[in-house]
Formats: sequence, C-alpha cells, structure tokens
Amino acid sequence: MRWKQPAKLGLLAMALGCTAIGATITPSTTLAAPVPASKAVYHQFQTYRTAAVKSTESLIKARKYLMNHIDKVGPWQATLMTLQLENMQNVKLADLDYKMYTEQFQQAISQAHEQLGYEQKLTYSRLLKEIKDPAVKKLLQEASDLGFKLETSEGLYYPIINYEIYQKFKLFVQADIAAYINIMATESNQMTTSDGGIIIPWNELIQRALEKEAFLNKFPNSNRTAAVKQGLFVDYLFYGSDNTPAYDWNTDEEIRTIDPEVKKAYEKALAKREPNTESVLLDTMEKILLVLNQNNDELTPEIRAIIEPVQQQFALE
Repeated sequence: MRWKQPAKLGLLAMALGCTAIGATITPSTTLAAPVPASKAVYHQFQTYRTAAVKSTESLIKARKYLMNHIDKVGPWQATLMTLQLENMQNVKLADLDYKMYTEQFQQAISQAHEQLGYEQKLTYSRLLKEIKDPAVKKLLQEASDLGFKLETSEGLYYPIINYEIYQKFKLFVQADIAAYINIMATESNQMTTSDGGIIIPWNELIQRALEKEAFLNKFPNSNRTAAVKQGLFVDYLFYGSDNTPAYDWNTDEEIRTIDPEVKKAYEKALAKREPNTESVLLDTMEKILLVLNQNNDELTPEIRAIIEPVQQQFALE
C-alpha cells in the first residue's frame, strides 16, 4: 500500500528550492583562470556528478567532496558546484519521496516518533536507535548521507533538503547565492506552515517575505530568482492559510475582520521601515491598513483589489 501525498506537501517541496535542473549561472564578475589545484577539484566533482545520475553513492561522495574542498576553488566554480549539488539533491528528493510514502516506512517512523515523544525533534540518531526494521533504517541512513532532513505534516513524514549544511558554502560562493542559502536555511530550519497552519509568528512571516523581496530587488538576474519568488507566499502574507486565516468571521453575518495580531505585525513592520526602502510588500501593507482603519478592520473588495496586482507581480511566469 502506498500513502497518498497531499498536494500541499508537493507545493512545500517545490517551495524549498526546486529549479530547472539544467539551469546555468552567469558570473557577475570576470575571474582569473583557476589554478591547477582548483581545476582538479572542479573536475573531480564533475566526475562524481556525472556518476550521480545513476548512483546514489556518487551523489553522497559529491556532497562530501564539495564540503571538504570548496575552499580550494574560486567563487565562480564554487557557485556552480553548489547549484549543481542542489539540483542533484532535488532530483534525488523525488525518488526518496516515493520510497518514503509507503505504509511500511510511515508506520515505522510514526511508531518511533510516538515512542520518543511527539515533542521531541526528529533526528536520525534517535530514529535509528528506535527503529528495528532494516529496510527503514537503510532508507533513513541514506537520507542522512544525502543531506536531507525529515519533516512531518498532516500525519506524514517526508524528506527536505537540509540547507543549514549549505551555510558552510556561503564564504566561497557569489553574493546572490550566499543570500539564497540564508533564505533557504531559514525555511528548512523552521517551516513556514504545517498541517494547513502558519506555524511561525506573523512578524517572522513578514520578515521572511521582505527578505525574499529584497533578494529579488537586488539580484533580479540570479540563477535562483525563480526559486525565491516561488517561496514568497504572498497569499499567506495577506490572507493567511487555511488553518491560520488573516481575517476571521466576526459574526453570523458575512463579515470578516483582520486578526489583531496580523494588524499589529503590519504596523510593526511599517514602523521599522528604513527611509527610502523600496518595497511593494510594505507599500501594500500601508494601503491595506489605511482601508482597514476606515472600515472597522473589515476585509473589503477594495482590500482584495489592492492585493490582486501584488499576487500577479510575484507569481511565477
């Protein structure tokens, strides 16, 4: 029996960095030709990368090799290899998803999680000690070696790329990819949503959105622009999620009013705005607050009209 993966989890996986596998990068500066040692590191990584198409072990070697040798190459090569590693992990993620969405795996992890205590953070070391099924243990070990972490939502367990590991690469890659790693590590360390609800404070949700908008403004031609735009979650920012709506039904009448915490978060974000900061998101919050203050905090057609072009602006083409 296979477990049906919810559509929301598919969207979640995409939000964590899926981009075109054949993507290339355009260096922002012209760099000197790499020294022989740098060439050797680059070619060894490419050897692992080529083999990784058919070999999980080669992908594991590629990841470990890059972690141990990225300091021996220039910024352009370091950036290219980092993006190639992420692309390879995204390809492998689909395969690992498929293997994990089985009754055997899900039940084993669920039972182990229950024994460990649901308040406990899921770690491979804890799970591997608790689980006895050799096939499940092997799959967990493989996920760990490949640089994935385990998450849970809507009663299911699934892998995501552990971008915290990429933090080691930031000193060696170009500025846009260093900023991208920060964005992705924040999300993989603490997911924005789970079980249809926003599980981070509204202030944090706004901050994350503003960081992504700043990335798009500063690096419009980055190789990872589409990935950042895909994870901006404009709907969450202005409407909330299914289980954490920004506007609640106030009475039996069809009137929806903004959650006071959301309104406070908008006001706080605007109060912290630096002079001359260009931000469509902050401009939109300011316009929404103006309408709310004139209409008893009610969600009106005018507010929807304010939000709609912003949704379109940040939608993927």
